[in-house]
Amino acid sequence: MKTIVLTTAVILLLDLLSFVGCATTKSEMAAKVLQADERMITNCKYLGDVTGTSGWGNLAASTGVNNAKNEALEQAASLGATHVVWTQVSAGYVSFVNGRAYRCE
Repeated sequence: MKTIVLTTAVILLLDLLSFVGCATTKSEMAAKVLQADERMITNCKYLGDVTGTSGWGNLAASTGVNNAKNEALEQAASLGATHVVWTQVSAGYVSFVNGRAYRCE
């Protein structure tokens, strides 16, 4: 019985550690795009909507949301945005985000 519990614990630990290695990173340009709220973009130009998705969900939801945000921030950077306001963040079975990209002077 102890062997089964120990084996199960080791497998779960290895699964969780594998999730850590699957996080995406942002490009240099996307790293400059700020995650903002409505107050921060009052005098900014709206550039368009951005979206991001990730297959990571459930137990790896935080990794999934991070990956989805990174994808959306890459889109925002390609639009020339300086700020993104998130309009929807979902961390269910599949993680996804929606946002609005702005250029602020």
